Amino acid sequence: MKLFVPISAAVAWHSTYQDVELGSESPKCQPNAARDSITSGEFPKGFKWSFATAAYQIEGAYDKDGKGQNIWDKFSNENNPCHVEDCQNGNDACKSYMNMDRDVGNMAKLGVQNYRFSFSWARLCPKGKCGVKGEHSADGIKHYHEFLDKLSAANIEPFVTLYHWDLPQALQDEYGGWANETVVDDFGDYARFVFQEYGDKVKNWITLNESEVVCDLGYGAGFFAPGLTGWGPQFHCRHHTVLAHVKAYHIYDSEFRASQGGRIGITMNTNWYEPNSDSKADKDASQRWMDDQLGFWADPIYRTGDYPPSVLARIPDWALPRMTDEQKKLNLGTADFFGLNHYTTSLVKDCDNNGVSKLESLNKQQWPQAGSGWLFSVPWGFRRILSYIDQTYDSNKYPVFVTENGISSRGNGTDLNPELDDDWRISHYTKYIGQMKRSIDEDKVNVEVYTAWSLMDNFEWTTGYHERFGLMWTNFTSDER
Repeated sequence: MKLFVPISAAVAWHSTYQDVELGSESPKCQPNAARDSITSGEFPKGFKWSFATAAYQIEGAYDKDGKGQNIWDKFSNENNPCHVEDCQNGNDACKSYMNMDRDVGNMAKLGVQNYRFSFSWARLCPKGKCGVKGEHSADGIKHYHEFLDKLSAANIEPFVTLYHWDLPQALQDEYGGWANETVVDDFGDYARFVFQEYGDKVKNWITLNESEVVCDLGYGAGFFAPGLTGWGPQFHCRHHTVLAHVKAYHIYDSEFRASQGGRIGITMNTNWYEPNSDSKADKDASQRWMDDQLGFWADPIYRTGDYPPSVLARIPDWALPRMTDEQKKLNLGTADFFGLNHYTTSLVKDCDNNGVSKLESLNKQQWPQAGSGWLFSVPWGFRRILSYIDQTYDSNKYPVFVTENGISSRGNGTDLNPELDDDWRISHYTKYIGQMKRSIDEDKVNVEVYTAWSLMDNFEWTTGYHERFGLMWTNFTSDER
């Protein structure tokens, strides 16, 4: 076994890397000492360092022990046309389902103290129905009990995500999945089943991961599973993920919190959207991007109970159902923390776009680019999004859990040595964590958790095994790590 760890789980953080020289003409892309500098020192007592994965991306065993098919099983195995680079799929992934001891042992050697992962809904309830009349997999239930017990024995605290993009295919076939409001009740039954089964072993729950990606890419653009397109499916999906989160929160709060004493929240993804200039038009365009990607979920849950006004003004009610007054009351305050996945920053300028929208993201920055086409390394954007969250949603009331942050490289070979020439990844983590440290120290943002994505290289959705986010290098043809 070969292990590579570019960041330390130690409390102290020391900056050792210089800024990269950037070649853009835009001042936003030029080095700026005051903006780009990072600090050293101690993190607050109790600060948690964590690592993350997701069930479909690492488990494999897609048809073992009674597991039902999920939408990514179907989507990634369709070959006419292929939806994944080189027609790859997650059937085997990292083979983690069959190798619990290997994974927990590796985490123990790394000194991991906190681990975020997801349950596979279809592994627990093959047809998606988890209520008293539903079908449950005894093997799937046993698997997660055993895994949680192994984590406990290794003194690793679990952070469990209920939904990380792998909807049971049966629910997609039955009524259209997240585009149909019926999914809200089925998700509630699933959440209740999981809380009842595992709540004495799990104290940190995340309801849904990156609903924006689920809905915009899976139900709007058709690039991700289940491959639907159109504003109707997209915004109905968005609406139903808000309602599903709220339902799961209230189930936990009213039925399980008193006896189990855990915390529950949601994880949202967002870029930092930097105005291309100091003009009011560009600043307003930046705010509309923030409203669309983050505020759509954060405003109902943490701020007002309803969607941002800019969203309601832009999206007609035939596509996006409006919240009732009762729903607004139920929505507000349904989280114990603010879950944030953040990777990159975009420059934004105002544009007409044929009168339909005034949003445009400039994706041709000269910032350092990762192995993913959408991911640019812009550490100062991390500090700015943390400050925005604090000022908009109050991090003292809702502490920020950074539930994903990381960087990718491209590589599909089995030759280990070139993959470990990874100074740029180390530099990226150094700068992002250093900016988070400034956010905590200088901006007084209450950040309690930092999670690196990912513990290991894994199946990276439509790019298959070509993009590597792991802190552990993975040989996908063997158990070498």
